[in-house]
Amino acid sequence: MNDEATAAPAQLAGKVALVTGATSGIGEAIARAYAREGASVVLTGRRAELGESVADEIRANGGKAAFLAADLTAPGAPEAVVEAAAGAFGGLDVLVNNAAAFGSALTHEVTEADFDRITVLNYRVPYFLTKAALSHLLANRTSKIVNVGTMGAVKSWPGASVYNSSKAALENLTRTWAHEYGPQGVNVNAISPGLVADAPMAATTLAQVDVETYLIPTIPARRLCTVQDVVAAAIFLAGPGSDYLHGTRILLDGGLTA
Repeated sequence: MNDEATAAPAQLAGKVALVTGATSGIGEAIARAYAREGASVVLTGRRAELGESVADEIRANGGKAAFLAADLTAPGAPEAVVEAAAGAFGGLDVLVNNAAAFGSALTHEVTEADFDRITVLNYRVPYFLTKAALSHLLANRTSKIVNVGTMGAVKSWPGASVYNSSKAALENLTRTWAHEYGPQGVNVNAISPGLVADAPMAATTLAQVDVETYLIPTIPARRLCTVQDVVAAAIFLAGPGSDYLHGTRILLDGGLTA
């Protein structure tokens, strides 16, 4: 069977999903997986050539996909992207808030520009994307919002004050939105991975830290999280198996914070 083609049983058959930050890494992998599970997927990101290539590959392999090039930090962009996504396949059932910015600096080194760059994409963008998407999601009464956070919202480390706190804010929104919209049929949950070994964002950390010596021995699973670990959680949270899950996070840390 083709790589992106619907396989039975397809957990997301008939669903329309919007995945942000989908031109590479975790977002790309989630978009491809959702297409394999039968969803019509709308990918968005800044890098048009990469995004179009991913969407083309999904379609070539039997899936349904559309790409929207967008800078989600621009005024009005979240609202425009949501409306275009809903128009692409006739509605919206799943929103994956994955787009993120990272930065490593001690607090006394952080500039206002650094702070704004990270917090706008990690907190303001998903807030207003979700606000814009709610009119579509509430119409279905079987909708899902999946927020991609970080283990750093639970266990912090030096140099990540802005990133971790912005993701902690997103996790708080996860719980708040669960109370606000769960009674109306929208499941809101989060995925909080540790260092994802094969994600582009991890490259700098992996180059600077002797992971095998200092990190792996502290993880009961004795390995780092992978993109596929995140994808498996994202499929679960978008599918019917998570219908009773509201306002929780799946902590993909291999037991590090246990």
